[in-house]
Amino acid sequence: MLIKRCFEIYFFLKCVGSIGTFLEGPVIAWIVAQYGWSAMFTCMIFLSIFGALTSFRAARYQRMIKLSSSSVSSLEQIIS
Repeated sequence: MLIKRCFEIYFFLKCVGSIGTFLEGPVIAWIVAQYGWSAMFTCMIFLSIFGALTSFRAARYQRMIKLSSSSVSSLEQIIS
C-alpha cells in the first residue's frame, strides 16, 4: 500500500511539472509582450526567491518530522 501511495505522489508531481512546462512559454511571452524583458527578469528573481524559501520551509518541516518520530517513518507521516 505504501509503495502504491509513493507512485501516486510521484506521478502527480510529474504531471504538475509537465503542466508547468507546457504553460511556461506562453506566460513568458505574455509578460515580455506586456511589460518587457526587465519585468521578466524581475519576475524570475522573485520566483527564484519564492522557490528557495519554500524549499527551506519544506526541509525544516522534514527535519521536524524526523526529530519527532522515533518509531514511525517520516514518509508514512507525510502520506497519512
